[in-house]
Amino acid sequence: MAQEISNGNHNSASKPPPTPSPLRFSKFFQSNMRILVTGGAGFIGSHLVDKLMENEKNEVIVVDNYFTGSKDNLRKWIGHPRFELIRH
Repeated sequence: MAQEISNGNHNSASKPPPTPSPLRFSKFFQSNMRILVTGGAGFIGSHLVDKLMENEKNEVIVVDNYFTGSKDNLRKWIGHPRFELIRH
């Protein structure tokens, strides 16, 4: 038997991209959600809150003790009807 040495070149046809996850179209991505973000006044948390608030169906509740975060990071959402900030 002769052995072939593979150099990484494959002549097979390219595969189509995988189908999206069924969760992408699930009710969780389309329905009203009340989301709790702990540490939401910090750098990462405040950016997460910004993305969550882009969806007009989400209500976002932030709990933070301001130990490392700042209330200023959430200034644009304070007073918004779908946003609640709790210092705890």
